[in-house]
Parts: sequence; structure tokens; C-alpha cells
Amino acid sequence: MLKLEPNKYPIDQVLVEIGNDFEERECLLIKAQTGAGKTTRLPPYLLERTKGKILVLEPRRLAAKLSAARCAQILEEKVGQTVGHHIRMDKVTSDETRLLFITEGLFLSYLKESSSLEEYSTIIIDEFHERNIQTDLALALARKVQQTSRPDLKIVVMSATLDTERLETYLDGPKVYDVPGRVFPIEIEYHPPQEFGGRRGKEHWEANAARAISNLAQDQRCPKNILVFLSGMGAIRSLEQSLSGKLPANIEVLPLHSTLPKSEQDKVFKGDKRKIILSTNIAETSLTIPNITGVVDLGNERRASFAPWSGMPLLQLKSISKASATQRAGRAGRVQESVVYRLYTEGEHFHFEDFTPPEIKRVELSHSVLDLLELGHHPDNIDWFEAPEEKNLQSALKLLETLNAVKNGKMTELGRFIAKLPLHPRHAAMLFKCPNELLPDTLLAACILSEGGILGRAAHFAEDDNESCDLLIQLDLAKAFFHNEKKLSDYSLSYLDNKKAKRVTELYKMIAPKLKAGQIPKVKTRIDFSFALLKGFPDRVAAKRKATKGRKSFQSYNFCLGRGGKLGRATALTSSSPDYIIVLDALEDPKANAAIGTTIQMASKITKEDLISSANQFVNVVKENNFNEKKGTISIGTITKYGKLSIKEDSAPPVIPQGETLISLIKENWPWPFENEEELTIYNRRVTILDEAKVEHNCPLFSGEMFELFLESCIDSDTTMEEVKSKGLRKLIYGQLSAPDIYTLDNDAPEVIKLSNQKQFKVHYEEHRPCIYARVQDLYSVANHPTIAQNNLALTIKLLSPADRVTQVVNELPSFWKASWEMVRKELKSRYPKHHWPIDPVSAPPIRILKKTKS
Repeated sequence: MLKLEPNKYPIDQVLVEIGNDFEERECLLIKAQTGAGKTTRLPPYLLERTKGKILVLEPRRLAAKLSAARCAQILEEKVGQTVGHHIRMDKVTSDETRLLFITEGLFLSYLKESSSLEEYSTIIIDEFHERNIQTDLALALARKVQQTSRPDLKIVVMSATLDTERLETYLDGPKVYDVPGRVFPIEIEYHPPQEFGGRRGKEHWEANAARAISNLAQDQRCPKNILVFLSGMGAIRSLEQSLSGKLPANIEVLPLHSTLPKSEQDKVFKGDKRKIILSTNIAETSLTIPNITGVVDLGNERRASFAPWSGMPLLQLKSISKASATQRAGRAGRVQESVVYRLYTEGEHFHFEDFTPPEIKRVELSHSVLDLLELGHHPDNIDWFEAPEEKNLQSALKLLETLNAVKNGKMTELGRFIAKLPLHPRHAAMLFKCPNELLPDTLLAACILSEGGILGRAAHFAEDDNESCDLLIQLDLAKAFFHNEKKLSDYSLSYLDNKKAKRVTELYKMIAPKLKAGQIPKVKTRIDFSFALLKGFPDRVAAKRKATKGRKSFQSYNFCLGRGGKLGRATALTSSSPDYIIVLDALEDPKANAAIGTTIQMASKITKEDLISSANQFVNVVKENNFNEKKGTISIGTITKYGKLSIKEDSAPPVIPQGETLISLIKENWPWPFENEEELTIYNRRVTILDEAKVEHNCPLFSGEMFELFLESCIDSDTTMEEVKSKGLRKLIYGQLSAPDIYTLDNDAPEVIKLSNQKQFKVHYEEHRPCIYARVQDLYSVANHPTIAQNNLALTIKLLSPADRVTQVVNELPSFWKASWEMVRKELKSRYPKHHWPIDPVSAPPIRILKKTKS
């Protein structure tokens, strides 16, 4: 029987009430502030109220292990008896286990084993506010099981900060508990950098944080441990160095993050020495650290996302949300009155987001989509608490289709293979149908990629390092680490991250039996990974950019899907700078120039011959005619492309085109070989006018397919470009017309019209309505308005002044003479007194004007 010390934690006061509702309701919502005891008190208590097993989902491995250990301690047992834990590569359970703490990422594997979770009566989702992608997936899928095959399944959602209103709607009105947290009050103070004599600016954050910590260590309100929230492991290391030797001997500085070995983590929770704990946001909610009386909050975090267009990962420094700030402050106030230093202004806090955007809105979704498809669910058919962005879903599906893991919305053989492995789809695809002799090395390479490499953050390579693949170096290191060999150079070993190397070897040992890969091989002759890597990264091929004056462009590359990047210090390819590479790891800066906005951190050389022989969907052979317009010659060739990259060109000697080749050239380069297509445009306009005026004719309209037929009719198999050009476009057009058609065209849509006074004018068809340009003197003795198309269309007359400027637009000449001429005549006479301006222009003889008018 569970024995809990009464009222030790705030949640103890409502345990019985929660237990009663637990037996009656299908969903419970527990909003319990930090330190309320929800994670370690409620699950073992609920175990007493159910006959089934309880599965507790934690967002972090460390939280799952420590929570299980604490619950086992409450039951006066060891982990593995009633209480167990299961995290990646570490499972401690037995047949007695009824309360199991697991990481959220493993929940899908439990569903794959049993779609209705028959073994479990209750699912508890802890720290829901962290909103990892696995959190949202777990809630959506648990809810689906509850609403279909398991209406008896209990769902308990717990968190310190919750948007309870929306969750209540989603869970159809669950019973909600709001449990207070901290026992003692805390004072929150805003301390911008200048208050401690510091300077503003990101580059000064270490010195500012060190001053704040030193001040807080001397603050009488903070006699015990101090918890400092930093953006990541790099920031922890930097600040740890800055604090070295600057604090009293009775204070020790300890790091805390998820990759620390257990022995290092235990130092945070044990010992009487006063501590300053430098932590990532893992300490926000997942862990309860004893004796915290002071918190220093820098107000930022490293937030993972990705660029949907390129699929490249992004890791950006962002301000935390107000909810996170509340969580961080809530780590104090557990043992006595405490104080919180926020190293930002109250105004900055006011502009923080209310809640951190959930991962499902910002991270790459390909593995999650594949998991859903394996479970028989399309992402579009899931009742999400908050649906992913459509562009992110499409990006994930596109990647899976690119890898050939999904086709027409369904999993392929490769997709089913990938879904069985605890690897990103890219890394798992490398192993599909891998030859047996290459499998151990390829699997080890996939595990290294899965962990983001095994080199420390400070690793970089000398300019004389000449490697063809970053993975080869890391493979050697991983093999040497596993076999405890000391044959590698001190230079290489100095950059080895032992913790990452250990995780890689553990991951290898977990996957190898499934693939019958054997153990990690010893260091030996290196193998060529090109084809294996290309299976996982077919869309990450890049070509070296040609050098430009004044720039080191030999280290810059163009990606096969567009955009570009540059080799970073972490890659060993900077010296060899291969012509073509497969980019295995990179970071994209969305604010940087698209040509160099991606920093390539890990890559492998590949030859253009290997790219061509891969014959994947990115390889495309394009026929291209290289045409010399001036010489009138053509060289027919092919370009082999990989995506947008041209990787091979073949061309024949230039020849003078004839026949069909000449026709194709003219179509592609029209109006070549003529200077322009004006004569064809005017011809087509004349034919259109005949159609609009309903004049009977058989003149073809040379556009679209008829234009192509026109060219084919004009050019025989031995016709040359010079012959076509010498004939001229008008002659070629008229050569396709019969004599009656020519007569109709020239008579009813004439190029030149003769008026009753015998003067001739060019008809302009290029304008909306056919027109002529004429000086007013040229129209003396003309009584009727000029027409074409069998008198069905009146021409527009644009009257010119003696200076050849348009002064009037006339659409009906008799009306102009009668109504407007008198006024126009007065104006013209005043401006041009030497010219003859008769009162009655119709009876006046035409005047011979020597100066040429507009034609």
C-alpha cells in the first residue's frame, strides 16, 4: 500500500479528489505549478486507483529516469520493480512493472506493437506545455485510440503552464485541477546589463551574466543554490570558463544538460556544497533541483526549426516566452523566500510571446509523417490539438517521395524499412538493400549522422587536411573509440566528443541485430560511401561555384535545388574543395544572402560519373542546340543535369542548318533570321479585318499551328537560312496565297489606299483601328470618308499640321468639314499664315506638297 507523507507537496491536498474523478472520467487536466509534486506524487497514487498499468510520457530522457527513480523511492523499491523506465537505448522493467516512465518518442513504438494499447489502462502526458512534436502526436493518437477501440482508456494531461481553455475544448470538457506550486514567495527583479556595470550587446553577455551571478551569490536573500538558465551547451561551456576562479572556494559551478553522464548529473542533486548550476531549459520543468534560492534568467533559448524550401535545419537564438519565464522563476521558492534576476527589462518581458510556439509548427516532420502512415493514419485525417503548418507537411511528404519512401500517399517497401529503424528517414535510407560487405560501415555512418557527428563543437581542420569525406574521419574515430585503440593522432582524438561517441556505439548495437550487421569493424581500408549517401541525400548535391575575381569562391557551392552555401570550419573538405559534394549536415541562415546563406558542416565528395550512374529522379539529359545567330550555324549537343546543376555537356561540330533543323531553329529563335516580325503581324491583322468585316476570302491566319505549317511549307529539306532571309518575310507570306486571295487581300485590306483626289496613303494596321496619316491640304477636294473591306470599315484619319504633328483625329470626314473645319481653319491660319486654308475645302483643288509626310 502506498504511503505518502501527508501535505508534503501542494498536490497532496487534492489527491483523493483527483482519484475519485479519475475513476469516473475519461480525461483529467492537471495544471500544477512548478514544485507542486504532480510528476512524482500523482502517478504512484493513481496506481492504487486502477488495476491496469500506467504509461507516463516525459519530454526528456533525464526527466523520465529521475522521475521513475523518485517514484520507486516513494514505494521503497528499486527501479525495475513496480516502477520502470524506458528511454532510447536504456530499458529497466520487469514483469512486476505497472508504472512505466518513457520518453514521448517511444510512445509510437508502443502503438505499433499494440494499436489499442491493451496492456495499459492510463496514459499520462507530463509537461504538456513543452509541446514537443512527440507531445502533440502522443495526445492526438491517444485520443484517437480512446475514441475508437478503447473508450475505457484514461488520459491525464499534466503541465505547469497550460492554455486550459483550448485543451478543455479539445478533450470534450475534462475535469480540470489548478494546483498551486511554490510554498514560499519569490521576488522577481529585472536587471538589464548596465545595472551591473555591463554593456549592452550579444557579444557582452558572458561578462554581464558573470557579474549578475556574482552579485546574486552575495545577495542575503539567496543563501543556497543558484540556477542559471542559458541557451545551450555552448553557452554553458563559455560561462563556466568565465566564472572559473572568480567565485569563493565554497561555491562549485556545475553544468546540467541532457547529454551529461549520470555521474555528472548526480552532482547537481547531491552534496552539501553550495552550487551554481548552469543549465539549459531542461531544468525549466522536467527536473526538481533541491535548495534553489536564486535564479538567473538570461531570457533566451536555442530554438530548433527548419527551412521548408530547402529542408535545411535552423537553430536560432530566440527570446523565451512569458510561460517559460514563469517556469524558470518557479524553480525557486521551494525551501524559503527566494529571488530571481531577469537579465532583461520589464518592457522586453512584456513583448515576449505568451507561449513558446509548439514544435509541430516549426520542425521537420518527415519521420512523424512516416510513423503516422505506418499506423494507418494520413496526417490530414488526424484530429490535432494544433495542426502542423500545411507547408511543413508538404515539405515532409516531398522529402519522403524524394527518398522513394512514399508514393501516391502510401508507404513503399523502402518506407516500411525506414519506419522500423530509430533513425531519420535520410539516414535509414542509406541502409536499404546495402551490400553485406558495406553494411557495418554504412550503419556506423548512419548512426554518426543521427547524432550530428562525434566531434566536439570546437573541432576544425587545418588547411592541409585533404579528405574526401568528413564521415571517414569520424568513422575511424568511432571504431577506435569502440575498440579502445590508440592508433589515431592526438589531433583527431583531441576533438572527439566521448559522450557522442558512446551514444553512437550504443545506437549501433541496438540496430545491428535487426540488420544482421555484426559488430563495429576495426579501423581498416576505407570504403566509398557515395552511393549509400546519395540514397539518403539525393537532393543535397552541390557543385563548386566558379571562382570570381576577389573572392575565395572555390569554397562556395551551388545546391542542386537552388540557393548556395559555403564550406564551414567543421568540414575537412576546405583544402581539397571537390567539384561535387553531398551535403550531409548544414545550417541555413534565413537572413543571409541566398547564394551563401548555408554553412556546410559535413560533406562528402562525389564524382559526376557517380551522379550520372545513380539514375535517380534528379538526373535528366536535355537536348540543346547551341545556335550562333551571326554565323547562322548550329551545334547540336546534350546537357546532363542533376537538378539545376549542369554536370556534363556533349556537343557536335557546328553545321549550317537546313530543312527540319532550320524550321526548329526559326521557331525557337523567332523572328530570326528576319529583323522583326512586323510584316507577319500586319498580314495577320489585315486577315482579321477581313474576318471582322465578313468579307469572303481564303487567306489563312498564320498563328499557332498555322504558323508552324507556314514555316514547313516555306522551307524544303535543302533550304538554307540565307535563302529564307533573301526572300524576305512578305514574299514568303504571299507565296502561300493563291492569286484570288492576293487580289482580295490587296483590294479589301490594302497596304496603300488612293483617295478621290488621286493621292495615295499607307494604311497603318499596327494600331487598334486601321488609319492613315495625312496633312489637311492632302484632303482638299475629298468629300467622302475613306473606307476599306468593301466599304464596311471606315479608316481613321489622323490629321497632321505642317509640322507633322497630329492635330485632329477624324472618324467622319464630311462631318469634320461641315462642323469643325471653320474653327480648325482659323487656328491653322493664325499659326501658318503662308499656307492656303480655303473656306470650302471640298471644292478646293488638292495642293502639291513637296515635303514628305508621315507614311
